[in-house]
Amino acid sequence: MKKIQLKEIIGLVESFSAEYLNEELAECALRLCNKLGRSRKLDITRGKREIWAAAIVYVIARSNFLFDKASDDFLTSDIICDFFNTKKTTTGNKATVIEKALNISIGDKDCCTQEIVETCSFVELPGGFVLPKRMIDAVSREIVIEIGDEEESREIEEFMARKQQEQEDKERLRKERRAEINREIAEKKRKKKEEKQAKINERQLKLW
Repeated sequence: MKKIQLKEIIGLVESFSAEYLNEELAECALRLCNKLGRSRKLDITRGKREIWAAAIVYVIARSNFLFDKASDDFLTSDIICDFFNTKKTTTGNKATVIEKALNISIGDKDCCTQEIVETCSFVELPGGFVLPKRMIDAVSREIVIEIGDEEESREIEEFMARKQQEQEDKERLRKERRAEINREIAEKKRKKKEEKQAKINERQLKLW
C-alpha cells in the first residue's frame, strides 16, 4: 500500500516538476519524495496523495526561496495549490509537518539546490580563516589578503581565484541549462495550447 501511494505521489510531483521546475529543483523534489517514503515518523498512506505531493513541492519552494519574486524560478502558493487542487492552508500545514518530522531546514542538502547549500556552508581558508562559501567569490580580496602574511596572502589569493573561476563556469552552465529548460517549457505549453485549440475547433466543426 505504501509503495503504491509513494509511486502515485512521485508521479504527481514529476508532472508538476515537468511544467514548473528546472532539472535541479525537480531532483530535489524527487529526493524529498523518497526520503518521505522511507520515514517512519510520517505515514504517507494516510491522507490524499494530492495533498502530500503539493506539500512536497511547497517544502522545496520554501527551502529554495521560490516564493521570492526575485527568484529565477519564482512560484506562488496559488500555482502549487491550483495544480494539485488543494487548499493553501492545508498544503502549508502539511509542508510544516514534513519539515519538522524530517528535520528540514534552509541549506538541507537533500532539499536545496547546490547554490543554496553553498550559501549556508562555510569554508576554512589557508591560515585558518573561516568564511561563508558563497562569500568567497564576492568578498573583497584586499580585505582578506591584509589579514595574513605574504605567504598566506598568496595562498588565499590563489584559492579565491580558483573559486571565482569555478563559480563563473558554474553560473554560465546554469544559465545555459536554464535557457534550455525555458525553451522546453515554452514548447510544451505551445503544443498544449495548439492541442487544446484543435479540440475546440473539432467540437465546433461537429456542431456544424
